[in-house]
Amino acid sequence: MKKLKVGVLGSGQLGQMMAEEALHHGIDFFCYSPDAHSPIEKIGVPVTKGAFSDLANLSDFLRGIDILTFEFENIPKATLDFLTSFQSKSNIKIYPNPQALVIAQDRYLEKSHLKKLGLKTPNFALLNKTNQVCNLPFPWIIKTLRFGYDGKGQTKINSMEDFRMFLESAFKSGDEEYLIEEKINFDLEVSVILTRFIDGKVQSFGTIENIHKNHILDLSIFPARIDGALSDQTVKIAEALAESLGYVGTMGVEFFIKGTEIYLNEFAPRPHNSGHFSQDCGSVSQFKLHIAAITDQFRPTIQHPKPTVMKNIIGDKYQENMTIIFELLRDDRYVLHLYGKEEGRVGRKMGHLNFRGPIEEVSPMLITF
Repeated sequence: MKKLKVGVLGSGQLGQMMAEEALHHGIDFFCYSPDAHSPIEKIGVPVTKGAFSDLANLSDFLRGIDILTFEFENIPKATLDFLTSFQSKSNIKIYPNPQALVIAQDRYLEKSHLKKLGLKTPNFALLNKTNQVCNLPFPWIIKTLRFGYDGKGQTKINSMEDFRMFLESAFKSGDEEYLIEEKINFDLEVSVILTRFIDGKVQSFGTIENIHKNHILDLSIFPARIDGALSDQTVKIAEALAESLGYVGTMGVEFFIKGTEIYLNEFAPRPHNSGHFSQDCGSVSQFKLHIAAITDQFRPTIQHPKPTVMKNIIGDKYQENMTIIFELLRDDRYVLHLYGKEEGRVGRKMGHLNFRGPIEEVSPMLITF
């Protein structure tokens, strides 16, 4: 069998963990990224440095690989359109298809796609320089249309006065676009991590319960503490979304749960932070499933994953928190995953800690740091 060459756009921790699985299975792995000194370089992956808009440099990179994938979705649309065109004229395979990223990175396109599928989402409206009327009841969340994550680019609006104040500085260039979204007073947030293979078969871990702190994922609890029928329903919704996109690879789909109502919030066309528990759940990880799906060379199976809790390690008070983590590691049910980032900045994800057991057995120290 020919030794495959897989490339990834982006060089952060998700690319790092994809690369570890690919290399373990004898697959050559390469990276294209504008960033220097990134996590993926720390494990010896060759990195071609260049802007995503440098299409000549990117073309040279693409000619040296068989399969391209992505570790984040915020890639310029012009580059994604170029990739679609390049694929049509060459033998390279691109998974997931670039159109999935075009939809995921634009909040209005994303919500419109979900609505077209008949999936329930928070009510929404487009806000731009020529469309500044919204009839949704307050409160709202106004989000930048593109390039927002971990709560960045979001503003809560409680009244018309808040909205007028927002509009005073919203259109400095005139090209800005936003999504107005009704705020759902949900009971909890959950996600589904699923992998869809080239033949259309799907594997999923079920639902994961997610708790955020300062708009950044803090804890993921597997399995989610929700009714089994509700969990099955979220999985079916995620599968319908993946099918509609012709998706190949691992993806994360986020939901709000309010009583028995399920609201699809957003999806990530890549392995997802809330799926990191899978590295230590006693079954196959989301990263192995992703590599398996895009290469179509082996087919692992999710088998009886055990309860696991994932804690993100953020750059805030990094050294102080690492002291707590080293104390927790005296219990061998805890497993540490560090990304090799050189600077512990506020809000920056530096690693994660998995606890192999149910949430009821975790140390209070894990919850509080």
